Amino acid sequence: MRKYSHVLGITALLVGLFFFAASGTSHAVVEMTIATFHPRTGTADVEGLYHYKELVEKRSKGEIKIKVFFGGTLGGERELVEQLKLGTVQLCLGGWGTRGAYVKKIIPWGVPYLFSDKEGILRSIKGRIGKEVKAAYLNNGIEWNGVYFRGNRQLTTNRNVKVPADLNGMKIRLPENPDWIVVWKAFGALPTPIPSPEIFSSLQTGVVEAQENPVSSNYNRKLWEVQKYTVLTNHIVDIQSYLLSKKFLDKQTKKHQKLLIKASVDTMKWCTKFAADMEGKLIKEMEGHGMKYLKPDLKPFQKVALGTMDFFKKTWEPWVYGETMKVLGK
Repeated sequence: MRKYSHVLGITALLVGLFFFAASGTSHAVVEMTIATFHPRTGTADVEGLYHYKELVEKRSKGEIKIKVFFGGTLGGERELVEQLKLGTVQLCLGGWGTRGAYVKKIIPWGVPYLFSDKEGILRSIKGRIGKEVKAAYLNNGIEWNGVYFRGNRQLTTNRNVKVPADLNGMKIRLPENPDWIVVWKAFGALPTPIPSPEIFSSLQTGVVEAQENPVSSNYNRKLWEVQKYTVLTNHIVDIQSYLLSKKFLDKQTKKHQKLLIKASVDTMKWCTKFAADMEGKLIKEMEGHGMKYLKPDLKPFQKVALGTMDFFKKTWEPWVYGETMKVLGK
């Protein structure tokens, strides 16, 4: 009788373990691939991804594991966003090329000299512009929850630029953003859209003679090797976004969805501070490599750039201009 009871006990234990495993209370590890086209560690664009990895893995207590790729290993910005929509990449950075593809009719942030500081952009994100941008991304299978600030975009070139006329005939690399082409043409420049990973080689081979990016990006690419000057044009407050795959998020538990989105927002705040803290150090290091920094009077540049506003008013949704002026207090 004791032997029979013993067998029954073991059987009951095994049945219990089976139903415990089948009940879903034990979790399989969720694996994520996150990536950027930015080339080097040591700046907010790449270090931020590692910060995100650390936050998510810690907060999920190991239930989510992340692999980080950078330097265009998985493709440029456009390729990464397409993989994001398919769900093969779960998070990537989205810049001006992405915004030009999905939300260009509802964002005013890319008009040179229109927004002079990050506070104005943040106010617009809290209002209708931010809500419309989020909805537009969601319609394309992308979860968007704001931006981080990389500093202002600056011109690098081999010309000693002091006034807008010095830009006449300049072959300048731009992201794949049609709106920017309009503005740089107004300066008399010759814009050439070239993917981000090809910037250095294009400058080195003379395909273009100038480009524009924030200091951190110029440092990443060691542009002192192919450019003499950084002209502090401060023409755009540069922003990046953490984009999450909606296809991936929809497969996760509510707990994990909330965790992944919150970690992206927290990391973007971290990136903004990291970039601001690093910029002065990067400038000094680039100067040590021979890069010269020029500080022209910006008012003539502002006048030319804002002279293109009629073009943007026609391409934006009808409500965007009025909302922008309200945000800027104009």
